[in-house]
Parts: sequence; structure tokens; C-alpha cells
Amino acid sequence: MSKGYKGFLAIVILLIAVLAFVLIYQHSLRPALQRRQYPLAFTAEILAAAAEFDLPPALVAAVIHTESGFREGAVSARGALGLMQLMPDTARDIDKKLCPENGYLENIESYICEPARNIRYGCYYLRWLLDRYDGRLQLALAAYNAGPGRVREWMEEYGLSEDGQALKSIPYPETKDYVSRVLAARTRYENLYTEELKPND
Repeated sequence: MSKGYKGFLAIVILLIAVLAFVLIYQHSLRPALQRRQYPLAFTAEILAAAAEFDLPPALVAAVIHTESGFREGAVSARGALGLMQLMPDTARDIDKKLCPENGYLENIESYICEPARNIRYGCYYLRWLLDRYDGRLQLALAAYNAGPGRVREWMEEYGLSEDGQALKSIPYPETKDYVSRVLAARTRYENLYTEELKPND
């Protein structure tokens, strides 16, 4: 065997070893990197509210991730509040149903931004939307973002998919992107936090 061939063979073996190391390193780091991209907080509050309103915890986490990035004091340009980005009027309506003893809340902003309450009220609203649309998740998420009125208009104008489970068209790019992002995030949370987001029995 010539020296040149031996040298070439050594380089090939070295490159294979380096490639294998990189692949193993990336594989071991991937979950950690994905957890940084898809963080999880308020786990106990998510599990409690998800159990109360019969929702998958990973779906709740995905909505929070997409709505606020888990920033509890988040306020949108439109005035949506907290982790699950509830509009003040929506939060007041939900409060009347869940806590009628409160009466009319003047200072809804600070009240609804409290994490456990915001998650609970957001889960109530998401459950209400799912029931309204007979469990059709795409419609419920579209309504969570754009409002039930818009979804009604889109159903009338564009109709539903062949299987009746989704809108044929979502003309608002923001809402179309929102639905896709929540569904993708739900899968991430299911895979990354299997034990942490295991539903309460």
C-alpha cells in the first residue's frame, strides 16, 4: 500500500469520525435547543386549567407560546392581555360566568394578567370555541385569533373542507399563520415535554 493511499485513507477515516461526532453532538443537543425555542413555564397552572376544561395540556402550552411567548404581562397592540392574550371585554364576560360574585371589574388589566387566572380564563374560552365548532380545532383556533364573527363570514363565503373539519380558506394571512404556528407548537410540546405535560387523571 503506497504512502499516498495510506494518507488518503487516514484523511477519509478522520473525516468520517468528525462527521459521526458532529451528528452525535447535534442529536444530543437537539432536544435542549428545541426546549430553548419552545420553553415551558406555569406547568401546574396549565395542567389544572387543561383538566378543568378538558383540553390537552400541550395545546394550551402551544397557544400560550404563540400568543405571548410565556410573558405573563404581555399586552398586544390591540390591547389583548396576559399569557393567553385575552381581550378585556372577553375576560369580563368570562369572569361573569366563572366568578359572578366579582360584579363588574374596573381594573381588569391587572386582574386578568395574573397567570393562573389568565390561563384558566383562556382555557375556558378555548373550550367554549371548541364546543361551538363541534371540536374542530382549526376553526376554534381561527376564532381565537380573529373572532367567531370572522370565522362565520369565512364559513359562509368559502365553505369547509371536504371532511368538514377545516375552513377551505383563511383569507387573513395573520390568522392562517397563527393556526399553523399553534398546531406546529402543539406537536413540539407533545414531543419535548411528554412527562411534564402529561394530563392529570
